[in-house]
Amino acid sequence: MRDSESNPISLGSYYAFHRASAVLSQNRDREIGKVFAEHKDKLLIVDGEIRKEHVYSIPESEVDLYGDKKVYLNISENSLKEFEIIT
Repeated sequence: MRDSESNPISLGSYYAFHRASAVLSQNRDREIGKVFAEHKDKLLIVDGEIRKEHVYSIPESEVDLYGDKKVYLNISENSLKEFEIIT
């Protein structure tokens, strides 16, 4: 993906700009938050924009699929704690 000046834009940045939903591939009904940023090959995902109930830093290597306004993560619900940032 490229912008009008031919600068590369990563998929992570694109989905962060659009605040895409992050969902677990194993349970496509389970949204864990919104993609807020991309930093050093990781996606910053925040659950609860106002209260920030959970914040996750998930490596892009764990992305199973970039879909229409959704990012599907190849991690289990049990392993979410591994990626959680304590705020």
